[in-house]
Amino acid sequence: MKNVVLLIIGNEILDGLREDKNFAIGKEKLKDVAKFNAVLFVNDDIVSIKRVLKFSKSIGDIIITSGGLGLTPDDITLLAFSKAFNIPLKKTERKKKVVLKNLSKFDKDFYAKYVDELSLGLKGAVPLENSKGVAAGERIDIGGKTFYILPGVPSEFEAMLDIVRQQLKPTKEFQQEVRYNVFEKEVNLIRVLRHIEKKFKVQTASYPPIEEGETLRIILKSKLNTSFKESITYFENYLKKHGIKFYKLLD
Repeated sequence: MKNVVLLIIGNEILDGLREDKNFAIGKEKLKDVAKFNAVLFVNDDIVSIKRVLKFSKSIGDIIITSGGLGLTPDDITLLAFSKAFNIPLKKTERKKKVVLKNLSKFDKDFYAKYVDELSLGLKGAVPLENSKGVAAGERIDIGGKTFYILPGVPSEFEAMLDIVRQQLKPTKEFQQEVRYNVFEKEVNLIRVLRHIEKKFKVQTASYPPIEEGETLRIILKSKLNTSFKESITYFENYLKKHGIKFYKLLD
């Protein structure tokens, strides 16, 4: 399965002026075709964005960026891409057509003087239609890695993830998981979780309660074509045998 990285760009998130919604949107929208291996946040600073773009490329196969495609001075995502990977920025008729299609939903006269500016993109990138906003997104392959450059407005980001979904295909190795709330102390399940990992070659995760009213959460996860079902049966039988109350969490 490909490593997917989400990069969220914007001072408003890191300064606490706005709560990020795009991680939750992306996780839900792509859940059956991809799973994020990393989610990174970076402010609107050209040096910082360049560094994080390069790092994202080093750890991801597919990198989705969110934010910085507007017309105000702090919208510098494309410039950061250009400087990070030495790719020229140029105006193209192909992107201009997408921009004009985006603008057809709004007051064209209001944005008329900005059409050329909005038509500026990375050389070799494929412009992506924004059905909910003005700024076009882009898709570009850099050194064998694919970047989807999307706007940060949640409604626009969500709509444009449909394009990403169409271009990603579910894999037979897609990870599956089952989650439980377990009414027991974590320390009493350490041995059985270690045994399950060794015997069934699955991953386990344990999240003890940190807030009042929470219970221990246990997750079993694995790729397909493993003994995943057997591990579930083993774990549930263990809990029942030892009189430990639990319930399975639904998606």
